This record gives sequence, C-alpha cells and structure tokens, in this order.
Amino acid sequence: MTQVKLDELENAMTIVDEAHGEAKAWIERDTGMIQFRDDEYLDDEAPLPGGGEEDDGTDDGRYVAIPGLRTLGLGAALPRRFAEKHMPGDRENVEDLLREADPEAGFVKLLEARGAAGEWKRFHDDETRSALQRWCDDQGLHVAG
Repeated sequence: MTQVKLDELENAMTIVDEAHGEAKAWIERDTGMIQFRDDEYLDDEAPLPGGGEEDDGTDDGRYVAIPGLRTLGLGAALPRRFAEKHMPGDRENVEDLLREADPEAGFVKLLEARGAAGEWKRFHDDETRSALQRWCDDQGLHVAG
C-alpha cells in the first residue's frame, strides 16, 4: 500500500481548498508523491497527471485527486459540529456567524471570547486527520506520520 505523508496531504488539501478550484493536486499511487497544477505554482520536477488541461489524470488510475476541505465535511460543517459538542449555548450564534461575509473572523472572536480557541484547534486537527485517514483508506493509501 502506498504511503502518503499526513502533513504533506494536509498542506495539499489546504492549497486545493483555498484556491477555490484554481489549483488541483494529485497523489501518484505508485510513489505517494503529491503533485500540483496551479497558475501560481508548478512543480517542474514532477510530471503532471493527465495529458491536457481538461484531463485530470485520474482516468488511468495512476493518480488520485486530492479533495478540498468541504468535500471531506470540514467546511462550515466543522464549526457546527464543534459548537454542538463544545458550545451548545452558542449554536445559534455560530449559525449566524456562518452566514456572514467573513464567517471565520467572527467565529475566531467567539472562540476567543469563550476561551475555546485551544479546544477548537485540537478538535479541528483531530477531525481533519480523521477525515484524511478515512479518505486515504477509501483510496487504498496508507497515511504515514
């Protein structure tokens, strides 16, 4: 089973997510190497998956596309789950914040006001690792480190 480094996978997922569809990342199944295609970043040392702009390289099975946070249930669903479990009195506040133009800023302020920033970081990290582990298992990949 191909090994993929957890920290590299997390970074790739973040890049894909923050690029809002402008960046793509793949894991080469044979090597576990993560490769990117992005206007701002291009790994010149690694071959790109696929043959053209529309080809994502996954048809032949050599590569698997790395999803963004939302695909793994780590977008707006994550603060909701955290509030439900750790801040039940603030569930409505969290819902209101998630509808704002910059929900992250408001959520961070609420966490700081409740003294829950450290608990949120642990929850976020644990949920992210668990989601990535499940995704890797589904893809036949082994998470290392």
